[in-house]
Amino acid sequence: VRIELAFASDCHLTDFDRRQIFTRLPQIIERSAGEKWELTTLEQGDNTAGIFENAWLTLPTSAGLNRLSAAQVLQQYPTQTFDKLFLLTVESAGIGYQIAGREFDVDSQQLGPLVEQTTYARPFLAETSFQILRDLFSAVVTIEAVEGDQAIVSEQGSQYLTPDPTIGTLRKRDFFVPFFRYLNRDREVKDIQMIPWTYLILEEVDRKHAHCSISSGLRGILSSSRRRVEMQAIRVVPRFPETELALVPRGTSTQSYAGMRVQISPLNPQEVRQLQVAAQKESEETGKKVSFEKEYITEELLTNREGTITVKTDPSDPLIWLYVRSGKALVANVPYIPGIAPRTAIQVPDDRIRLGVEGELAVLNGELIEEVASLSMQMSRIRSWAKKNDWKKVDGGIRELESGISPRQIFQDKLTVIRVTATEAAQEQRNRAAESRIASLCREAETRINRFLDPTGIIDFKAEIKDLRDLQEQERPKRRN
Repeated sequence: VRIELAFASDCHLTDFDRRQIFTRLPQIIERSAGEKWELTTLEQGDNTAGIFENAWLTLPTSAGLNRLSAAQVLQQYPTQTFDKLFLLTVESAGIGYQIAGREFDVDSQQLGPLVEQTTYARPFLAETSFQILRDLFSAVVTIEAVEGDQAIVSEQGSQYLTPDPTIGTLRKRDFFVPFFRYLNRDREVKDIQMIPWTYLILEEVDRKHAHCSISSGLRGILSSSRRRVEMQAIRVVPRFPETELALVPRGTSTQSYAGMRVQISPLNPQEVRQLQVAAQKESEETGKKVSFEKEYITEELLTNREGTITVKTDPSDPLIWLYVRSGKALVANVPYIPGIAPRTAIQVPDDRIRLGVEGELAVLNGELIEEVASLSMQMSRIRSWAKKNDWKKVDGGIRELESGISPRQIFQDKLTVIRVTATEAAQEQRNRAAESRIASLCREAETRINRFLDPTGIIDFKAEIKDLRDLQEQERPKRRN
């Protein structure tokens, strides 16, 4: 562990006060963390563990620390011989002192969120600094085995018990974000990839191993074995009261997703599916439509013009599921823990192609209704002529009915143009989700066309008119007698 303290110019601490912090803080760490946090007593270089005064922060305040990026830390320390870097700043806050800190984890190369605390007693600066270090510490676990939605992990440094059991102790319902460390042939890290929309939830823990359940919006992301890849996960804690979530289109589109519905639920898709099946079964038994949405949707939000929503943090149940809908179509469903970051973005498929298809099919459906109504009126007139024995008009009406191109063929041709054009556009964008939804919408439209413009309807109608003519011809001799 390497700890660096930066002192703002307005904190007015004497050299004695600073020496007191550097003297007492290692003692508190040894008394509380024990062997789990290793510090060196003498500074031997820029990359050694220990407690040092920071000299490279441009602005040694909480604001400067908040603007710091992981790239800046890596630029300062291109090689690291430590596992954790804690950066602390001390500045005045009225009659007291404000201490802020951030953690940089070397394995994941992630810079954690800012934590602040105020003290009004100068002698307790070291104790307050340690409290921030304890809050900042994010345990890292190695994923040793994955089977289905379960994972076995081991904590780094779990062989060392801490004198203070609250330091770095894994607890039930801890949440971890997994990441991959890609290695070259020399076992050197060449790339690190955080796994989005995936969390490990700690269920059981012993001294060496812990059992976690996996909640992910990606299929089988952790199950496949990979050569020269280390699978690890870092603990995350919601530290912000809310998160601004932006819906970003995939690819190069600059479209903003305004007016999209985001449903919030504590249930995952499998549990929602079970409710849906139960609702369908109840609907079939009772003959009434049963809605199950109220049982799993706790809140529904609508994106603004910028395509963003604000999701509140719930400390009692941090993990939620986001169901993103464009119209009636479900375009994304992912788990998320609000409060980990002040703002984040979720990429969703470009849905403009599907929306365009829905619009064109709505127009086609309107034309279909008009065509069916026109055929119905035409058949009604022919029936009326047949009942009046005006067979000359009946024959003309039937010839007119059969002379044109089959209405079903006309509508099928229109549907083919819509389907082919939209499918090619989706394939060009490599948008398989849109391609699948286009196929589903067009199948439904084709079913309607075949149902309402079935040629057998005209055949049955001609048979009906023929029966009426035969019946009237049979009745004609009886009337003469």
